[in-house]
Amino acid sequence: MSMENPMKLLPGKPLERRGQAMVEFMLALPVLVILLYGVIEFSRLVFIFASTANASRQAARYGAGSGEVGALSYFQDCEGIREVANRSAILTDFDDINITYDRGLTSNGEQIPINDELDPSPQADSCPIDDNLIRNGDRIIVQVSTTYEPIIPILPIEPLTIVSASARTFLISVPIFGSALPMEFYPESPTPSLVPTDPNATDTPPPTATSTRVILPTLPGGTPGVFPTRTDLPPPTFTFTPSRTPLPSFTPSITPTFISCSGETGVFHGPLIVRDNFMRMGVFNNTGHTLTVAQLYVEWNHDTGHRGSDPSLRLSQILFANQAWQGDIHAPSAFIPGYYPTIPQGESTIEFRFHQNYNIEDGTERIIITIGTPGCINYPIDSRK
Repeated sequence: MSMENPMKLLPGKPLERRGQAMVEFMLALPVLVILLYGVIEFSRLVFIFASTANASRQAARYGAGSGEVGALSYFQDCEGIREVANRSAILTDFDDINITYDRGLTSNGEQIPINDELDPSPQADSCPIDDNLIRNGDRIIVQVSTTYEPIIPILPIEPLTIVSASARTFLISVPIFGSALPMEFYPESPTPSLVPTDPNATDTPPPTATSTRVILPTLPGGTPGVFPTRTDLPPPTFTFTPSRTPLPSFTPSITPTFISCSGETGVFHGPLIVRDNFMRMGVFNNTGHTLTVAQLYVEWNHDTGHRGSDPSLRLSQILFANQAWQGDIHAPSAFIPGYYPTIPQGESTIEFRFHQNYNIEDGTERIIITIGTPGCINYPIDSRK
């Protein structure tokens, strides 16, 4: 029995080819591992960047919300703002969550600080802030930063700092004004005519029939007597006497008078003037009627309007056609309570006086007079239109 070559008994490829495939795999394996690791690290970087951007955006959105949580406004709830940001911290931890505020940007892209003490730079954590400093158009800025480092430092890559800042504009108060419809009014309504009465009618009730009980005498023996009934008498007749009702009188209707606050015979205003310690605007009433103010709204630079140690401006008095209002309001805007002056025919002036000189205008100055007279209901006299 002859012995065959044992190499021929092994199934598959020869040993030389198997060794060659193993060597090729070992040479390609590092490249594959590096490619796979690079994909994982790049995905982590993109995910951390997206988480940071989403955290700053959601935190700024929370801080700019209207309303209150507990005793604080949302923009003062620093713990709540940071908690909202940390909810997006997936695969990373945020190093800093800075909160600050400003009055927006200039035409050159520079931030406008709220006051000298409040730095608009996002790196300055200025939360909380007082209520009376914030007004419409101000912004909250939330800046979130984190650090990216590779899982395995195969390459000498320095840690990468990822920063994302988001800003949201505050909407503290919203004046709501209705439309000016209807635009017509008839101040004197016609007197309704009397309903005519039928002259032949009468209020006399019809006669009612009455019955008479007749007692017959008793004949001897206890039998009542029987009397014959007469049939030759005529039946009774009833006479109706009509009552005299006077004819109705007709009152002539009054011709209505048309009132409109638009068009040539409407209401107009002059320019808004700021001088010394007052802000005034001329009003022209060409309707031919005295109008009533239903609501008065005003905006002014309440916190930085005066150039001096005390930059605030407090509204202390309003004069409108010799009709005065006295008070003390320190706010960016206000609906004047309990003040409903009348607008006389022709030209008049509304004047807002402050406790000190109005030196710095910031573009928020505005007066809106809403009319309440029928025909001009909800018609606004807006200084910006």
